[in-house]
Amino acid sequence: MVTIGAFDGIHMGHRKILGEVVLLARGLGVRGAVVTFDPHPMSVIQPGESPCLLTTTAEKAGLIADAGLDELAVMRFSPKLAERTAEWFVKNVLLARLNMRRLVIGYDFRFGRGREGDASYLESLGGKHGFGVDIVPPVRYLGHPVSSTRVRTALVRGDVKSVARMLGRPYSVKGVVSRGEGRGRKLTYPTANLEIEGVRKMLPSRGIYAARVRLGSQVEPGALYIGTKPTFGGRTESVEVHIIGWKGSLYGRRLEVSFVQRLRDDAEFGGEGALKKAIARDIARARKILST
Repeated sequence: MVTIGAFDGIHMGHRKILGEVVLLARGLGVRGAVVTFDPHPMSVIQPGESPCLLTTTAEKAGLIADAGLDELAVMRFSPKLAERTAEWFVKNVLLARLNMRRLVIGYDFRFGRGREGDASYLESLGGKHGFGVDIVPPVRYLGHPVSSTRVRTALVRGDVKSVARMLGRPYSVKGVVSRGEGRGRKLTYPTANLEIEGVRKMLPSRGIYAARVRLGSQVEPGALYIGTKPTFGGRTESVEVHIIGWKGSLYGRRLEVSFVQRLRDDAEFGGEGALKKAIARDIARARKILST
C-alpha cells in the first residue's frame, strides 16, 4: 500500500491520506509506504516560486512514522526526475521497488512530467499494470480544503490558531540556543536566542507569541519574539524565547517551540523603560493563556 507526494506540513488532509494507507495496509496484511521528495519539487521545477517549508525532512519523517506507516522512501528530486513520465515512475519506482498493490492519493494530486499523472490517468495506469487506486476527499476548514498553501498564508498573518487547526497540532520550530546580545537579561527577562533548524523553515510573521517550549522531556510556558528589535535600531531578524520561571543556562541546548497564540506585532518603543513594561505585559498575558 503506497502513497506519494511532497507532504509538506503533514496537515489534516495529509493525515487523512496516511490514515487510509495504514487502514488498507492492515486490512490486506501488507506494509504501508510513503514516497516523498527532497528537495521540494517546486524548488527544482520553479525555483523562483518555491515556498518556504512547513516541515524539514526530519520532521516529516517523524510525523509519518507517528501516523503508523511502515516505510518512508525519500527520493532526491532533480531536473532529470522532473522529466520522467508518470508511467515511468509508477513502473520503475512504485511497482518495481515497492511492489505496490494499491495507490492512495489525494483528490487533487498530480505528478510526472507536465503534471500529467492526475487521478483519472493513474486509474487508467492501474487498469493497465494491475494495481488499484483510492482517491481521498479533502479535509475542510472554514468551508475550504486544507492545503499547505493555506497553512503558509495563515502563518504570514501570524494566525497560529488557524494553523494549529489545519495541522491538527501547534506549528513548531526547533533550534539550538546560541549567544545573543544579552539585552533580555538587562531588561530583567532573559531570552534564549534560537538558531532555527532548517535553512528554509518557515516562521510566522514578526511579533510576540505565547508558546510552549520543550527541553528534552520538559515542557515549559514561554513568550517568543520574532523581529529585528526596532527599539534598538536592529536590522537582522532574530528568534528569541523567554521561558517563564526558568533559571539557569540554556546555551547549546536544543529546544522545540510550539506556537499557541499571537499576542501583538513587533513594535518600536520610546526607550528601554517602555519596552520593559510591554515585555512584562506580554509575559503576563502568555502565562494566563498557557495556564488554561
